[in-house]
Formats: sequence, structure tokens, C-alpha cells
Amino acid sequence: MDGRPLTGWTVLDIDASFVPVHSDKEGAEAHRKGFGLHPLLIFLDNTDEHLVCRLRPGSAGSNTAVDHIEVGAEAIRQLPTRRRRKVLFRADGAGATKEWLTWITSGGGNKANTWEYSVGWTRDDDFWTALAKVPKKAWTPALDAKGKPREDAALVEITDLLDLTGRPGSLRIVVRREPIHPKYEKDLKPYEVATGFRYTVIATNTPGRQLQWLDARHRVHAHVESGIRRSKALTLTRLPSAKFALNQAWCTLLALTMDLISWLQLLALDGKLARAEPATLRSELFDIPAKPADHARSRELKFDPAWPAAHRAVAAWDRVQALPDTG
Repeated sequence: MDGRPLTGWTVLDIDASFVPVHSDKEGAEAHRKGFGLHPLLIFLDNTDEHLVCRLRPGSAGSNTAVDHIEVGAEAIRQLPTRRRRKVLFRADGAGATKEWLTWITSGGGNKANTWEYSVGWTRDDDFWTALAKVPKKAWTPALDAKGKPREDAALVEITDLLDLTGRPGSLRIVVRREPIHPKYEKDLKPYEVATGFRYTVIATNTPGRQLQWLDARHRVHAHVESGIRRSKALTLTRLPSAKFALNQAWCTLLALTMDLISWLQLLALDGKLARAEPATLRSELFDIPAKPADHARSRELKFDPAWPAAHRAVAAWDRVQALPDTG
């Protein structure tokens, strides 16, 4: 947790994001956020790679199980075999469909795989009825970013209080409560108004772990927002064609670009550039003026030594050249 990958686990974060369009594009349809397309994206949290960018019509649902299964399988196929055995899928409440959770629990149909999930959960009438039965002493303190107990936030498991018929048998439901933030005041349920807390829920099939550990692991799913932000900062919001297939190809190239940037940052950059946003990389590294030149029967790329980032580009190139040959 605390921003670091889970040791030995491959962590896949999945989320959908609406992309508005302002011209006649195939697949662009009405959505509650406007008119456009609704791609589904998967990021590899261990390396920040953008594994899948599946373009979908604007009316595509956020909780369409078949889409989650298809892009999940597509992401898994891109992983080395040894990284497919222990996988954690994280999603918001749109990922709580019975079909997708069953697919994960089965390891994609392969008994050799140990796959787990950590997803949001629907707060329906059954949930509020069960929550009202929880005694005050059952709540346990949540932890802050430093691993210290919080006095104003708490956790409880209510799996045994819910009717989970038809769901995978390993399902666990964990509830987190914390003081109501002003930005959520308009969306509160009556029970939240009455108790003065806002409640969020996660579902997982991870056995044995303490509630604080499960809560901290799921909260790191917020990293997916950074991936979506980087995607849109590059080209996701600038789909070039009226044809759906060409725009899907554009999304695939976007994912490849983000993969190259991620590995460049992991292997060749340091300091602030190792975590920089695309705009910073573009201005401080990629847009360096240079010119090719022939010297001693070899082709050289000459940088202007007065350019502030020239030495960073040279250092990055030297690190890439020093990498061991994996072939």
C-alpha cells in the first residue's frame, strides 16, 4: 500500500471515462455527461502502463459485465505468464456485477490462477437495513496515510448481514464511515443525515486480511484517475476521425505511447521527471532542439548545450544504453 505495488501481485485498475466530441463521429451518442464516446480503460498499477483503451459508444453502460470481462482478458494477455497467476482487479461500483466477479473468482477459468478483486458496492435498501443493525462497538478505527488510527473514520464488515444469494461464496462486504465532506452534502441518504457520517462500501474476495488493510488497498484505486488524466492530456480527447475503427486504432496508439513513457520514466529518468505529467515531459525533455550530424562514419544527434534540459536527455540516453541485453 502507501503508493507502492503489492509485492508479488499484478494490480489492474479498470474504469470508464466519458469523452465528449463536437463533430459527427461514428459511435458518438447521448450520455448523462453530454454527447460523445465512453471508452473503458485498464492500467497496470505496478508500472503505470496503459494496457487497454477500448473505445465504446457513448451510451455504453459503466457496469456492462461482458465489457469488463473482455478488456480484463485483453489486459491479462499482455502480461508475462508469470505475472498472470496472482492478479488483483480494482474497480469502482460499476465493477460489482455478478458475472465479472464470478469470472475473476474463477481465475478466468484457470484453476492455476489466484485472482482477487476489490470493487465498490451498491448501497441499496438491503444495505441500509443491514447497516442499521451494526452495533456501535463493532466499528474499528480506519488508518490514516501514516498507518495511525483515525478517531473520525471507522470500518466494519457486514457480510453476514446481507443476502448475497447468487454471488461468489468468497464475497466480503466492508463499510467505511467518515465525517461528511461538504461536496457530498447534496447526495446524502437519510441514514447518513441521521448519523452524521458518509458511508462507502467495498466488496472483495480476499480472505483473512484485516479491514484496515483491505480499505487501504482499495483506496489506492484512486491512481486510475491519474492514468485517465494522462490519457486525456495526450490524445484521448482528440480523436481524429469520423470512423469508429480509426479512432479505436488511435486509442491503441495512445496506450502504446503511455507504455513507452512509463518505461522511460521507470528506467531512464530520475528526479521530478520520473513522475512528471505528459505536458512537463513534452516541454522539458521531448521538445529539445537538436540536429543530426555525420561524424566519423556515424550519425550523431547534437543538442544545444545551452538548452536547460539537454543534459537530462543525454543522461536518459546513457541510462537506456547501459541497460542489459535481455535477448
